Amino acid sequence: MNHKTINTSNQNSNNNNNNKILVTGGVGYIGSHTCIELIAAGYDVVVYDNLSNSNLEALKRTEQIAGKSIPFIEGDVLDVQLLNQVFGEHDFFGVIHFAGLKAVGESVAEPLKYYKNNVTGTLELLEVMQAHNVKNFVFSSSATVYGDPEVLPIPETAPRSCTNPYGQSKLTVEHILQDLAQADSS
Repeated sequence: MNHKTINTSNQNSNNNNNNKILVTGGVGYIGSHTCIELIAAGYDVVVYDNLSNSNLEALKRTEQIAGKSIPFIEGDVLDVQLLNQVFGEHDFFGVIHFAGLKAVGESVAEPLKYYKNNVTGTLELLEVMQAHNVKNFVFSSSATVYGDPEVLPIPETAPRSCTNPYGQSKLTVEHILQDLAQADSS
């Protein structure tokens, strides 16, 4: 897989005051807005995105709003070699994970595509994080994990049940994260 690295001259891997966050899917709508808020809060941000649901124009606008350039790596969460390279070049405090496929109808027509990208991609990312001792992780799940809710707004204590492969892929990752958190006593 070809990849492109843009503007990584701001690498700061020897920073003792580590506040660098990797934002996967950071060129998308929610990811780009999160980057703006993280930068405003004083965090250093590196964006990792395969541009399958976004384009670099959004990153340019994000940089304009944030008032600074943002290191960008074009890559897929399924690309373990590139993820390891990125984690080797940057000393991340944590990861905010927005990368994922998100169309319910498409997930019904192509469920394997959704499980591979959303579940396997997250597993690959988590394994690379573990190898580089990065433990802070925010996962962007979905209200679809609650299926057809009984009440609105949906409380987080509501029973989870999915009605489509997209929601099931998100719920599967939630279960993986629960297991991972339980297994890690630190």
